[in-house]
Amino acid sequence: MQPTLKSVVSRFKNKRIVVWGDLILDQYVFTSAGRVSREAPVLVTEFEKSEYLLGGAGNVVMNLLTLGAVPLPVGFVGKDASGEILLKQLSEKGISTDNLVMTDCFKTPLKSRILSGGDNTKKQQILRIDTLPPDAISERAQKKLAKALFSVLADSDLLIMSDYLAKTVTAKIFKNIRETFPDKVIALDSRHNLLDFPGVTLATPNEPEIKKIFPEKKFLNDGDFLKAGTELLDKLAASGVVLKRGHKGMLVFKRDKKPGVLNIYGTSQIVDVTGAGDTVLAVLGLGLAAGADLQASARLANIAGGIVVMHEGAYPLRLRELQDALP
Repeated sequence: MQPTLKSVVSRFKNKRIVVWGDLILDQYVFTSAGRVSREAPVLVTEFEKSEYLLGGAGNVVMNLLTLGAVPLPVGFVGKDASGEILLKQLSEKGISTDNLVMTDCFKTPLKSRILSGGDNTKKQQILRIDTLPPDAISERAQKKLAKALFSVLADSDLLIMSDYLAKTVTAKIFKNIRETFPDKVIALDSRHNLLDFPGVTLATPNEPEIKKIFPEKKFLNDGDFLKAGTELLDKLAASGVVLKRGHKGMLVFKRDKKPGVLNIYGTSQIVDVTGAGDTVLAVLGLGLAAGADLQASARLANIAGGIVVMHEGAYPLRLRELQDALP
């Protein structure tokens, strides 16, 4: 007998989940719209305040935390102002920073979103400025990270890989993990390098990513996505693939099973998709760690994604919100 979704969610609590990935600091700069500049045809805005949130793998960490799990982030942090803010954000929320590697050769990724609007109107994003690490990580720093990663993996329920920038998550370290922990369940979201990680348990590409993997395909109809997902499952030698299709829901691929189709949860009038993929990854991983099969975990993740896209910005899903949405 399959466990109910509610019983699966009840087992999220205290699951120890390692999150290996690119921790990004999200900055939101709020301004008030003033006038058009006399120097150039651009808007002049007045600064009001700045707010900081955890983005990238940090948003996966936050979702795990608010869903009752124990997230254990592993990644790089620069010895810079953004790095100090990021570490403070984690520490204030009671999240361990013991497995983060601080290094001079790394610039903490910062995404600054400038929002503006009138006094009584909704602030809207008018510009985003990304400050990203330009250089490769030193071999010494990589070895230090690998040591921290292997140490924390030994006593964990799951590994989540959140590869945003191709800086922290590397094929070489992954191969060593697979050899050392052959039975470890590993869920992966990789922006550009999915095929570098054959042997992963679960992959979660979106439509643009799968189109990039199969440039020769036309993707004219749903059947093309079904074929591509099945091929990707074989290419990765994975147990499962969950293809995220935005307002079209999800396709769930499992070896020797007919692909499953999950329609979007809730309304298609989406407010903001920022960070929704992080929520989906966190909930999929937690479902597997809690003993659910891929289809049940995907159903939970689909519901979770439908909830968070109705909120602005990277919104960590609360356990109670997910529980209340379940049938």
